[in-house]
Amino acid sequence: MVSALAQTPDGYLWLGTYEGLYRFDGVTFERISPAPGHPPGAIPVTAVFAARNGVLWVGYAGRGGIEVYRNGRLVRASMPEAPGEVTSFAEDRYGAIFAIGGREPGALYRFSKGGWEHVDQRWGLPLETIWSVFSARDGTVWVATAKHLFFLRPGTSRFVDTGEKLMDGAGFAQDRHGDIWISGPFGTRMVADYPKGRSRPRNPVFYSALAPASRVALLSAHDGALWGSTYTDGLFRIATPGHATPGNESIQRFRTSDGLTSNQAVAILEDRENNVWAATENGLDQFRKADVEQVVLPPQSSPRGYKMVVDAAGAIYIASGRTLFRAGTGQEPVAIRPAEQPGALCSDPRGGIWMAVVGRMERVREGRLVEAREIPGGQPVTGCGIDWSGRLWAAQPSAGVLVLDRGTWRHLPLPKAGQRPKDIIIDRAGRPIVLFGNRALLLVSKNGASHLLEGDTIGVSGLTGVFPTDFGLLVAGGTGMALWNGSGFRRLSIDEYPWLRGVRGLAQTASGEIWMLNNKGLHRVATARLEEAFVTPHASLPHLTLGQQDGLTSHPTGEEGLQAAVATDGRVWFITRQNVVRIDPNRLLANPQAPGVLIRGLTANGRHYPDPADVEVPSGTRNLSIDYTALSLSVPSRVRFRYMMQGVDADWVDPGSRRQAFYTNLGPGSYRFRVIASNDKGAWNRQGAELRVTIPPTFVQSRTFFTLCLVLGALLLWFLFDLRVRILTRRMRIRTAERTDERERIARELHDTLLQGIQGLMLRFHVAALSVPEGSTKAGLEDALDRADEVLLEGRERVRDLRAIDTSDDLEGVVLALVNRQEFPPETKIDVAVRGKAWPLEPDAIAEVGAVVGEALFNISTHAKASVASIEIDFSLFSLTVSVRDDGVGIPEDILAAGGRTGHFGLPGMHERARNLGGRLSIRSEPGKGTAVSLTLRTSFRRSRSKLPNPRAAA
Repeated sequence: MVSALAQTPDGYLWLGTYEGLYRFDGVTFERISPAPGHPPGAIPVTAVFAARNGVLWVGYAGRGGIEVYRNGRLVRASMPEAPGEVTSFAEDRYGAIFAIGGREPGALYRFSKGGWEHVDQRWGLPLETIWSVFSARDGTVWVATAKHLFFLRPGTSRFVDTGEKLMDGAGFAQDRHGDIWISGPFGTRMVADYPKGRSRPRNPVFYSALAPASRVALLSAHDGALWGSTYTDGLFRIATPGHATPGNESIQRFRTSDGLTSNQAVAILEDRENNVWAATENGLDQFRKADVEQVVLPPQSSPRGYKMVVDAAGAIYIASGRTLFRAGTGQEPVAIRPAEQPGALCSDPRGGIWMAVVGRMERVREGRLVEAREIPGGQPVTGCGIDWSGRLWAAQPSAGVLVLDRGTWRHLPLPKAGQRPKDIIIDRAGRPIVLFGNRALLLVSKNGASHLLEGDTIGVSGLTGVFPTDFGLLVAGGTGMALWNGSGFRRLSIDEYPWLRGVRGLAQTASGEIWMLNNKGLHRVATARLEEAFVTPHASLPHLTLGQQDGLTSHPTGEEGLQAAVATDGRVWFITRQNVVRIDPNRLLANPQAPGVLIRGLTANGRHYPDPADVEVPSGTRNLSIDYTALSLSVPSRVRFRYMMQGVDADWVDPGSRRQAFYTNLGPGSYRFRVIASNDKGAWNRQGAELRVTIPPTFVQSRTFFTLCLVLGALLLWFLFDLRVRILTRRMRIRTAERTDERERIARELHDTLLQGIQGLMLRFHVAALSVPEGSTKAGLEDALDRADEVLLEGRERVRDLRAIDTSDDLEGVVLALVNRQEFPPETKIDVAVRGKAWPLEPDAIAEVGAVVGEALFNISTHAKASVASIEIDFSLFSLTVSVRDDGVGIPEDILAAGGRTGHFGLPGMHERARNLGGRLSIRSEPGKGTAVSLTLRTSFRRSRSKLPNPRAAA
């Protein structure tokens, strides 16, 4: 049972029920748990009230006291002694809250400045049951007890007795003019303005209770109507308070017989979209104005359906049961004559209409029968029409088509035997069109020729209607709609426009709109847009659809004849199976109130976060579901949403009316979720709601872990690099040791064989020279022996160089030693420079580098004729570069290109040594501009500190 209603500024509808407090967004009822410390068992909520500051006040039965809803939860209101039941609230102009504590005598309380006080006899109230308390817009507080009416002026603390006598169950309301109304078992009346000293009401109209009523809750709606809920007799509505009609005809009643969930109505409320809600013992009822208006015809339904036609003057004629009704411009239908369930109605351009009744056609004008024609054979007529020449056409499914020409009936020859005509349609030029079943059309021209159009030609199957328009003949069917322009058809398929399926009624208005009726409802589309859609493939076709929630309570009839018509006043009439309805295109209801958009909850890793704002979910969360809502209560099913998760969605997501978003495989980071919505009339709240979600990284996803991985990776790479260097160094040592051994072997052999042999040969030549007499011959031999001594000395130096391996790790010292050892011409100046912080080299590498530098210096001293030579040693973090440059004559291009002089091994040896070291040797030279030799090595030949000699051990 719903016992109390309120709406907070955010748009939620709050319901007090026997099962507790609920909030309602139009789709979902969400239970709100009581505050911590709530008395056990005191579950029923008997009063809810939304204060001006947005705080919701909640009153409980069972001495549960009062709680307030703040920041997403209920908290206790610190009422010292809770009454047995809280029945209602009110707020005065100063923000003080009045609460009625049930039916106990004098149970009125006031909350102000953080505390409660009992409003009792000291305030001027008798010890009587308090039924209602009401705060008027001028600040006056009104109280109805079981027997009296009181008021409290603003800023005072004593109630004044008006002297009026009341009965149990009275309720208050204030209309838009500022007058106070009171209603109860005694009826409904206006209250005099007692605070201003008046003793009589401004309007004395009194509405008596039509049935026993108790506990009346009164509401003044935005349109000026007074609504009342009664505990015993449902609801009542007074459309124009202050205006009386005989027999209380101005009071409209709503009971279970009218669809109300129960006659025991206990609360009533108007929401911010002007919907009226009633709470009853069995549920919740909503009342709102509808775009589709039902036309009341006695009887309310016709056992064989309705027939409708509009005459040349724009009046609407409706045949219902056995009565013909006529509605003139702006008028309601009025019965004008009996009608024996006509099978067809059609308009006569001369005025009035034709009716097909049993065995004859009758012409009625201004309610009078002006002409009747017997039908040959007396077969039923299901369609009729008047062509351009005034001839009357009649379709008989069992007998064919009859034409009344100059008072005589004749049969129209049909193109195919067995065709069963169902209806006659007259196009805008007055030409008749015969509809055969749901498969074919026959177009009759003014010269009498006919053109049969069948299903394959039309391109629409299951024909449901033929409708003349300003831009052509529309043919509707189960698969779409086709347009005949006199020479061919253009089509719209239900695959692209599903709402065009099976149109049975269509009317074109003078304002440029087309209204259609089918099983999906009533549809409005701009005439120009519909015409364009037939010409432009895949054109958008915006339209408005009205259905059951707009007052359309039935479906179109399957009978032939006109089912949609436009009256002279612009209203569009439709007939359905159960009733006749109409709409006024100029007065369609608008709903400019954009819906409030809220995020109701977020679920992550099985944990639910209600009403979230900024949420940090557990580390490692990958999947989220977000519940959102739009607080438009008029037609919630038509609310549309769009949402976006920045960082995930590239554009807005259109979920239609779905109120939940799902995200999977999310990584750590900060996300911003936005959602916007539109109401049933398309008014968008583009600001919407926003939720920020933070997903912290796990240790594996953290920057620390990433940095640690980088460090470990770097260490691994360094280990692999160092391992590779060690392997290469070991290989180089082995290779250098092998080469050193080979050099020593060659040096020994040269010394022991070649040099010793040459020395012995020179001794023999010396002995021989001693025996040669003085003369030119002896002088030549002595010169040759001197030259041989020089060659022998040079050979010994070369052998010494082969054996001399400098074990020093000081490259600069080795280079300086080479410079000092080599004899340069006097004009050659030698410069040595070291760049960077020097680091020690492996001995084997020192030897090879020294050999390359020594060869370069030898070439300078022997061939370059240089004035300046420079040696530069460049130590860097990852490489060593030794460069030897001179400004001499240079190396001839052919020798440089060939890589050396034939029979000489200086340049090739330098390249071989560089390759053995895994380095890069560059020799650049230009004739007359000198030579530059550059050797670059990696740091793999860098000697580690652990391998350096121990000074103490050396000592």
